[in-house]
Amino acid sequence: MSDKISKFQKNAELIFTYFYNNRMIIISAFVLIIVIVAGILIYNMNIENQDKTVNAEFESAFALYSQIPQDRLSDPNVVIEITTRFQKVYREAKGKNLKLRAAYSLGSIYYDIGNFSESSKYFKEVADSRGFYLQESAIYNLANSQIELTNYTEAANTLDNFIKAYPNSYLNPQATLTLSDVYRKQNDKTKSINVLRNWQNNNDTNNQYFSIFSETINLIENNVY
Repeated sequence: MSDKISKFQKNAELIFTYFYNNRMIIISAFVLIIVIVAGILIYNMNIENQDKTVNAEFESAFALYSQIPQDRLSDPNVVIEITTRFQKVYREAKGKNLKLRAAYSLGSIYYDIGNFSESSKYFKEVADSRGFYLQESAIYNLANSQIELTNYTEAANTLDNFIKAYPNSYLNPQATLTLSDVYRKQNDKTKSINVLRNWQNNNDTNNQYFSIFSETINLIENNVY
């Protein structure tokens, strides 16, 4: 027992000696960590303060865009006004979230007016931003933009990645149907059917989409759809 106590004391002494001899290094490291954390907090606060004005511009542009009827988007003056304001926010935003919100809004309005090259560019930026709350819908919208551009191979890859990454998403069934449609456009009937059957194999028959998938498979097999 005394040997164990003696060994414990020696270890304690060694530890104490190590910390004592290196106390300046340890204190300096601790102070450095505090400075870094404080710097990050101050930096984030400054970004938030700088973005207050830009955020107000975003909210104003977003409110305008949300209230405009679809048919008014055929008016070039309306489109220029909205996109110019969103572009201003996109350029001037310091914080990542505000910039990505502006990018998503630009992707949406460009999609609405049929400029799918621009919508793809902005949706891809949001789609590549891991963890951002609009990433999920941005990936799906990116695929739809790619389809409109007849970039079917890219669209198929985007949809396939979406289905794997978001198996429980409310958009998953629609993404699967869209992927099946893309394969049909590529004249690949087998893949078109298999992607639907794979979804059925992983979902309950009571799912509201199950019958839709069965009907779609039947139409494809009979060369109706």
